Amino acid sequence: MAFPSYMRPAEQKIVEALIKKALGLHYVVSVYDGEDWDGEDWPVIRSIDYEQLTAEVAVTDESQFIFRRKEDSGKVGWLMLVHGNDEDVICDYSDTPLVYSLVEGVDA
Repeated sequence: MAFPSYMRPAEQKIVEALIKKALGLHYVVSVYDGEDWDGEDWPVIRSIDYEQLTAEVAVTDESQFIFRRKEDSGKVGWLMLVHGNDEDVICDYSDTPLVYSLVEGVDA
């Protein structure tokens, strides 16, 4: 696991479960870590590499994930993490059944 050393243990547990669940559902994950949507703040794009994904979480105060289906790149949804909130690290997410099922049961 490659989470930054300063990331809180409760958040690591939640984000680890979330990433593993998404990869188990054959989603690819992009990580956004800034405020500039021009591409510079997307350190990971459509990845299935667990180590790469965990290394880029919590680099800034917020991380956002975009989930897509691996087979056709269809968008599943979006999720926002606010770091420093421990068990409440998952702050917001797409209002869709697929993202609900992804987030369901993922807790510290």
